[in-house]
Amino acid sequence: MSDHIDDKELEELNEIYRRKMESQKSHEPKKAKHEKPVRAAKSEDTHSVKATKGKINSESTKQIRVKPEKQDKEDKVQPESSSDSERKKKLAVRINIGVCAAFFAVVVIGLLVLPRPTISEAEKRNLATFPEFTWDAYWSGKYTEDISYFFNDTVPFRDTFKSIGAGFRSLFGFSLNGAEIKGNVTQVNSGSSQTEVTTASTKPIVIVTPAPSDTSSDAPSSAPETESKNDSSSGDQQSETSSKSDESSSSPKPENTYTEPSDPNAQVLFEEGSQLVYQSGDTIYGAQIYSGKRENAEDYANTVNSLAKALPGANVYSLLALTQNTFITPSQLQKAQYTELSDSVYISNMLSKDVKVINAMDALLPHQKENIFFLRDCHWQQLGAYYVAQSFAKAADVKFAKLSDYDKYEKDCLGSVYAATKYDGLMYEGETFTYYVPKNDYTTEYYNADYEYQFEYPLMPASDYSASSFYSLYMVADSYIKHITTDVKNDRVLVVLKDDYPSAMIPCLTSSFSEIYVIDVRYCNFNVASFCVEHGATDVLVGMTPENALGEIGDTLSYLLNI
Repeated sequence: MSDHIDDKELEELNEIYRRKMESQKSHEPKKAKHEKPVRAAKSEDTHSVKATKGKINSESTKQIRVKPEKQDKEDKVQPESSSDSERKKKLAVRINIGVCAAFFAVVVIGLLVLPRPTISEAEKRNLATFPEFTWDAYWSGKYTEDISYFFNDTVPFRDTFKSIGAGFRSLFGFSLNGAEIKGNVTQVNSGSSQTEVTTASTKPIVIVTPAPSDTSSDAPSSAPETESKNDSSSGDQQSETSSKSDESSSSPKPENTYTEPSDPNAQVLFEEGSQLVYQSGDTIYGAQIYSGKRENAEDYANTVNSLAKALPGANVYSLLALTQNTFITPSQLQKAQYTELSDSVYISNMLSKDVKVINAMDALLPHQKENIFFLRDCHWQQLGAYYVAQSFAKAADVKFAKLSDYDKYEKDCLGSVYAATKYDGLMYEGETFTYYVPKNDYTTEYYNADYEYQFEYPLMPASDYSASSFYSLYMVADSYIKHITTDVKNDRVLVVLKDDYPSAMIPCLTSSFSEIYVIDVRYCNFNVASFCVEHGATDVLVGMTPENALGEIGDTLSYLLNI
């Protein structure tokens, strides 16, 4: 067969092809633009099936191609957003770590570099000192314990931090009759039931019965004898005390018998350092627990004796002021080996005959039922200071004003224990501060620790009164040295070397001396013996509590005699 196709045959073939194409177009739906043409089939049905399959395949192909593209876009977005979130979280963690590290670094540097306080104005006490190393203290563990206490007690800005901490602490616990109860309460007093009392003291109660003596007499009898007598005849003394108590109820004469306060059911509500809040009966009390160190008694006695020896032309007096620890705080709550009273007797027995002892017990005992102490402050009320000042004036042989010669005032106050602890239970148990302003004429000049004149100001500025720091009413602040010039014309010049306790006595002596110099030994930069000579002191009173005499303030007085 010839491969040649003429024109006629070619036209016939084209016509056949054109008809088939028209037939195909008339039987199948409109195709998508991108769909490829389907090859001609042998029959119309075959062609239709193939066309339908082609359409389905085309649509499937279209879905398969489009869907992955969209999924790829979503998959790309998700990793990007997830990675940003992770980066932000890591950045936040790094910032938090950096801030915390910086804060703790500042705190540590501050604790190491900033000066540590030596005195707490809020608590009115000297803070702990760095302990002296001894092998005995080291092996017993007391040395490291004292170091820990030193760092805890002398934190920079401690009073500010304690105030802030107290604010947070007040949010916790629960209240019972206005007092917060903290710790584990095993049993609560109800009817005849007993309340468990926790106390570190297991020492027996000692009944001390000092013999009445004149304020100008020699030092009291020795403390060891007093204690041994008490131990051997406590039963007889208790019966004697009871009989005297019965006699006093029918006699207006004051009872000169001292019985150590006791309450086995006293309940400790809060304790921080030496500050103690406790409940006795229905009353909440605040106290500063005694912690005198008797081993320092001889050093203090030698200091006072040395002062008397350095001032042969002056009368030198020693006053160891007793606090509420002796008259109010139950003995079951005491922790020291010796009592405040026994330590005062012990020190006084070591003083030379050149030193006149002002016996605070003799002055206060006849008035123990009066309002001579605060219930929630470590100081005495001015009435207690007045009776001791009266005893001192008698020993100094000078005139002394009656209470009627003073203007009496009363103010609400909170007390030093609240100022030190910010314990809310004490806030609701406020008490009355009664003070007496002398009516005679006097002026008060204030000097700094180098005895440089600062200003003239009232002795008792009532306009500056504050319920939380009310004891500053006496001569503004302990940090100033005061020079008081009175209208008394006896040429007697008194120098008072003190801690904060005798401050309430000073207004009571403006009717007894022509001039009074008041020096708190914690705020003094000169030799006190030379000062007394230069200012013509005729009388020198060394007054402080036994605890301070046996502590750093006693050491400070010794230092001021040798600079």
